Amino acid sequence: MNLRKPRLPPRLAVALALAATAGTPWAASPGFVTLSADGERVMTRCNPRHLAAQQRCRVASLPGEAGYTLVASRSSAVVKNDVVIGQLLDRVWKRNSDASFIFGLQLQLNANAYDLTGLSFNANDVFRQVREDKAVAIAYYPGSALKALKKAGRTLQGLNEVPPVDDDDEDAAGVAAVDAAADAHNEPIDDTGPRRPLRNNGWVDFRIDANAAEPQGLSSAHSPWLLVRTKAPAGYSVRPFAIRLLSSDFPDASQFTELYLSGYQPD
Repeated sequence: MNLRKPRLPPRLAVALALAATAGTPWAASPGFVTLSADGERVMTRCNPRHLAAQQRCRVASLPGEAGYTLVASRSSAVVKNDVVIGQLLDRVWKRNSDASFIFGLQLQLNANAYDLTGLSFNANDVFRQVREDKAVAIAYYPGSALKALKKAGRTLQGLNEVPPVDDDDEDAAGVAAVDAAADAHNEPIDDTGPRRPLRNNGWVDFRIDANAAEPQGLSSAHSPWLLVRTKAPAGYSVRPFAIRLLSSDFPDASQFTELYLSGYQPD
């Protein structure tokens, strides 16, 4: 029997060493976090284990920064197979001094069964279209949600859409230790898992866990408010494919469900 302690991959070992160092320069204050626009590290961790004390990416109120005024608000039913499975709340705030906007949404699900499985809709990812050529920062406001924003990045690939099928990286060897060390020092290190989604700077992916009737564990019918701060030189408009919802916490991709919804989009 081989009793040697397994060695962490070099990249994980480096991340652990950085995260375990007190007073590290990577420690971040709560609030908006700028997403990467190039390179292989697409996803940025926020609060993947829903820790009450973890403040990364979190804001204390809407829209998360002073100096912005609400300029647009809408709500719409989320429908699948002629069944209303929830509501989407969508808002836009504008900074008076320039063309900076904050786009925010909240998904409010119900327990209605929408297919033959008899299960309610489980939202694993919410995507919003953005301008490819503009910087993007994200944050979340918990509001009525019982679970946090796990991670975010500029991609259109959600949970288990990255081949080979991933498990949200939460159980991958070494990643749990990296998470624990980073959480201890509030470090916004990027996703360190071995499977990274393809970059698509025209979208922002919010990894969440919203379900009104979770088969196991805590149910959170509402998502947090998911916030995008970006520039919109020509303002904003309602577009028919501005938002994508994904339910993909299944072993077989044939069980995945996606929905495209109308929403506000920066122009």
